Amino acid sequence: MTDVKDNSSLPLLFSITGAILLVAVGGWFFLEQQESEPATTQSGRAAEAPTSAISNAADAPVQSPRTLVENEPEVDPVVEQNDTELTGADADLRLARLAADADILVLPATQSALHYYGRILDADPGHAIANAELDTILARVAQTVTQHLEDRAFVEAHEIAALVAKQRPEHSLVIETQQTLDNHTEQLIQQAIQNVRDGNDDRAGQLIAAAEGLPGRNPDYFIAIRESIAEIQAVRQSADRDRNERARLADNKARAAWVARIRTAIAQGNLIEPAGASARDLLAERNSWSAERNQLRAELLAALIDAAKSHLNAQRLDDADALLSAAVELGGRADELNQLRDSLERAFIDARSNQLVAMSELVQVKSVAPRYPRRASRSNLSGWVDVVFTITPSGATSNVEVFRAEPESLFDNAAIDAVSEWEFQPVEYRGQVISQRAGARLVFQIE
Repeated sequence: MTDVKDNSSLPLLFSITGAILLVAVGGWFFLEQQESEPATTQSGRAAEAPTSAISNAADAPVQSPRTLVENEPEVDPVVEQNDTELTGADADLRLARLAADADILVLPATQSALHYYGRILDADPGHAIANAELDTILARVAQTVTQHLEDRAFVEAHEIAALVAKQRPEHSLVIETQQTLDNHTEQLIQQAIQNVRDGNDDRAGQLIAAAEGLPGRNPDYFIAIRESIAEIQAVRQSADRDRNERARLADNKARAAWVARIRTAIAQGNLIEPAGASARDLLAERNSWSAERNQLRAELLAALIDAAKSHLNAQRLDDADALLSAAVELGGRADELNQLRDSLERAFIDARSNQLVAMSELVQVKSVAPRYPRRASRSNLSGWVDVVFTITPSGATSNVEVFRAEPESLFDNAAIDAVSEWEFQPVEYRGQVISQRAGARLVFQIE
């Protein structure tokens, strides 16, 4: 941080000469007291002290400072009873004591004990009685200032300290007030600097304003502070720009590599396999590149549909089904995908219907044994016939054909006649009742 001067303006007050109350005003104040308080004590002092001014000391009554001064000359009763005859230091001393008795120690400034003692000491700095009595009331004032500082009532504490500093610039309450305000200022500034470093510029501004609002602050100090804050902001913003630029370049590089990997996988036909390296898996990687993702998704969808159609035409139905399912997951056009799905379902059913299944896979509900041909029986011949047939959706048989026979043609008709009367439980496949080609071997043997 840039070095700056002392951030308190209290020292400036040390050299300021206190305002001097005219004798006429002092006399007026004294006369006001006399008119409002006709009763007097035996010594001629007023029986009650004025109570209209704001007190800055503790509320508990304390001993008059005069009793704390040793060897005080005895006051002539006649003089004490005739205050209007007092002039100069004696009049101010009288007024100071009256104010002290009323706890008007510092404020209001022109009616306080501090004011009247100050007038005496301005004219005679070595006045022993005024110095001693002033030290006594300042000890009481110091307690009030300390309480103000603890309560963070900084304006009140500073107001009192500034007035005291005119007479006692090195008094402990003046130094305590200055140090407390300086320390609190420094704390606020350090917090502001940390917030600026963290990027919380608004909060930093609030903290600086709070510090600047403390009483007695040196404006030059905050000019330097704001310059330091601006330097920190500039450094941080420059670092942020550099970091953002590096991040942008790295993001561009990663995005380009990702796009290239997906397009390579599409070109090589690795649409849904191998796992982790397919175009589908690469496209599913989480990132923020939405524009590129949408474009690549469209490219992959087109490749999936083309590949599915190609596998359908080649009767690689399972591969076509997997590709079509991937296209559905990516959200392809419903009309195009539904049309392709219908074609694929028909192909699955046709393929299954034309696939020969063994009798063991079927549930036969009616069986008719073949008749033994007479010619074979007379000749004591045996043999077998392999037949293929279709089980219709109703369970009946149709399109019975001889596939192979041994011996040829001898048992063919008997086998066809028997199978034509068989019945089966209808075959279901992919949720539909279908026609199903099946095969069976009929054995002819004389027992």
